[in-house]
Amino acid sequence: MSKIIIIAGDLASGKSTLAKKLSAHLKVPYFSKENIKEILGAEIDFSKIKENKKLSNSAIDLLLHILDRVTAVNGSVILEANFHKEELEKIKRECELSHEAVVLLYLTGDIDVLFERFMYRTYYENRHPVHLTHPLATIEEFEKYVLKWRADPEVLPRHIINVTNCDRDIIFSKAVEMLKSIK
Repeated sequence: MSKIIIIAGDLASGKSTLAKKLSAHLKVPYFSKENIKEILGAEIDFSKIKENKKLSNSAIDLLLHILDRVTAVNGSVILEANFHKEELEKIKRECELSHEAVVLLYLTGDIDVLFERFMYRTYYENRHPVHLTHPLATIEEFEKYVLKWRADPEVLPRHIINVTNCDRDIIFSKAVEMLKSIK
């Protein structure tokens, strides 16, 4: 049985880590906006915010293309990104047309905790430069950005995983249990 799993949510909530762990556990390939953006950034200039936004949009377009190809053969895939309403509508439409079930795991947490994780990874985890051209330097900027995403209308049912005070193993366990309970 095919699986279309979308992992979205707040910045620094562990989306990429969860996608990678679920991929290994379920034996389903995953594709991440961050990884695609890094590949594109190796060849395309991204020093200005406008250019960086084009890379982000291209990475999302590639994720949607991957979804199209996977659903055409009734395959399984995990797609991870901070998808907007319009992109989720495309995902929903594609899955409906191909009669594929889709599950959206939405990671969220306490703003203070997420901001601390965000700052830590920005300064200590050797992030790829393509992710650092539009820094959110204050908690107020970070909160405004996160709340904007959270306010997007719900296109697909959000299966929410609160990552506050959870390590990666607990988040993974919550996701596996959630996926088992969703039919």
